[in-house]
Amino acid sequence: MLQSNPVEEFETQGRIARVYHHGREPIKVVVLDNYLTDPVAMVDLAIQGPGFAPNGPFYPGIRAPVPPSSFQTLLGPLAEILPRCFDYSGRAGLRECNFSLVTTPSDQLQPIQRLPHFDSLEYGRVAALLYLGQGDTQGGTAFYRQRSTGFESVDAGRFAAFEAALHADVAHHGMPVSAYIDETSPIYELIGRHEARFNRMIVYLSSSLHCAHIPKDFAFDPNPATGRLTVNAFLGMD
Repeated sequence: MLQSNPVEEFETQGRIARVYHHGREPIKVVVLDNYLTDPVAMVDLAIQGPGFAPNGPFYPGIRAPVPPSSFQTLLGPLAEILPRCFDYSGRAGLRECNFSLVTTPSDQLQPIQRLPHFDSLEYGRVAALLYLGQGDTQGGTAFYRQRSTGFESVDAGRFAAFEAALHADVAHHGMPVSAYIDETSPIYELIGRHEARFNRMIVYLSSSLHCAHIPKDFAFDPNPATGRLTVNAFLGMD
């Protein structure tokens, strides 16, 4: 059963942070609505900034770098979240920060794009995902458990077992059909999902098994003014 209620709520810099626990480990996700004071200005940066382009074999879409001048605006509100919820001490270092748009139709996905993934094995790395798309068909982000191992996150100590189990699972069940994963997978179990909302930030450890939730009626729009625009930032403990 998916948990729909937060385990904790608190105020930080004028925002209400809601903390959710998913699964057995559990996976911690912090959600902050009305995150930016001027989210439209951030959308305008994506429209006017450097062009979007494919970014490796893993992301099913296109990306563009966020200007460094915007980093503090984006990440400043996390100052209390990181130590309180993710045991950060000292300074958080930015590893990567991009605008992103999901543009790859289901029937064109690479095999690796049909499965949940983790972003990094680096200890303590945190993903901060800001939704900037409009409309009710933006989808969201879903979190999963590998059924055969029970893993809901993958660190360096688990990686070999996770990879071996995935190869065995694919050999037994076959590669998932060319579609974005949902709750029907025989290899992964859905344990939590957060819907995209304009100017909503979600924060979670990068080791968490997750994937974009893309609804059936999703429009694969490459225009940052009208598509599923997000900001994806990754932070680590310096």
